Formats: sequence, C-alpha cells, structure tokens
Amino acid sequence: MFTGNSGTRGVLDTPRRAPVPCARGSRFAGVSDGHTLESARRSGTRDWAKEMADRAAARVSAQPRFGRRGNREKELFAHRAQHVRALFRSLESMATGVNKEAGSQLIVVETALNPKNLGGIDVPDGARLVLKFLERRVEVVLSPLVNIGGRPAAIGALATASVIQYDPADPAGTDWHDLSLREDGSWVAKSADGEPPPPPFSEADLRRLFEWLIG
Repeated sequence: MFTGNSGTRGVLDTPRRAPVPCARGSRFAGVSDGHTLESARRSGTRDWAKEMADRAAARVSAQPRFGRRGNREKELFAHRAQHVRALFRSLESMATGVNKEAGSQLIVVETALNPKNLGGIDVPDGARLVLKFLERRVEVVLSPLVNIGGRPAAIGALATASVIQYDPADPAGTDWHDLSLREDGSWVAKSADGEPPPPPFSEADLRRLFEWLIG
C-alpha cells in the first residue's frame, strides 16, 4: 500500500513469495546439492574401476601359461652356471694354495668357460679346466649344451662333466670318470646300471686329484 501525504515517506509494501521447488524430473533438480553430485561421481568411478578390474583379470586368466616354465628354465640354467663355477673355483683355490706354499707357480691352471647368453645368464658351454704339473695334467671338461629350436638346452642331468687324468709317460694308463650335477648342487660320479649311486664328489676327491697330479 502506498500513502502519499506530504511530509511522509512512501512505502511500497510487496508481499514476499516462497521459492518454487523444482519438479522431481527437472534438469535443475539437485544442482544445488553438492553432496549428491559428489556421491554420484564416486559411485560411477568405482563401478568403472570394478568393471576394468574384472576385464583385466579375465584377460590375464586367458593368457597361455608360459611364464612359469620360462622362469623354471632360467632357474635351472642359473644353477648350472653357479655350480660349474663353484667346482672350478675350488680347483683353482687348491692350486693357488699349493703354489703359495711352494713360493712358485708349480701348478698351472687354464680355464675356458665359453659362455652362452640365456636371458642375461652366462651359461657355461663346453667349459674346461686344466691343471698341469710337469708332464701330467688333470682336465675337467663340461659337456656342451645342445641346441633345440635354436636355444641352448641341457640333456639328461643339469650338467655332466668328464674328469680326465693323463700322463704322457703312461698313455695307456689314462683314466677318466664322468660326473653329473644334481639340482641340489652336488656332483656325483656316474654309476653302472643296477648299482647304487656313489656319494657326492667331495673336497677329499678333489684332493686326491692333486695327489695323483703331483705323484
């Protein structure tokens, strides 16, 4: 209502209106509700992540299972390389000990590993160690790897080696025996069919080789 007397101030009295609620299906519904939008976003992200996880797991399960076999092959070749080197180091350290005590290089050691590379592993192939004293010598020769499908592979035991004792003064008396490498790292002399396997090749057996070499 407007009152227009002189000396009095006009007042426009306008009735206040309540806000009109949005219809339930309106595109403006919930715009002012930040919590509702955030909850919807999180729910949608979680559903999407779960769908991707399920698809990824299904794809992995459907893949051919070659990885475990490949890892097993590398593990065996790593064992082969490790124990071949360990055998050679034992012989080299014994020769070094004798030469140190003698104050001279009486026993000559020659080694050749001839490594092949298998997935970053240097695999000894036809490795050879020779101990020489005067005219006698002891040789340890690792059986070479064969190629199957273009890849090096061990046949039979994890590794096999021949130990040869040779004296040119008695060529007819040349002696040798074969060793097989087990997965536990032990070297065992081959036994005849029907006979129980002998005990693992030990440090005492290595010492006997030096005793024969020196005479």
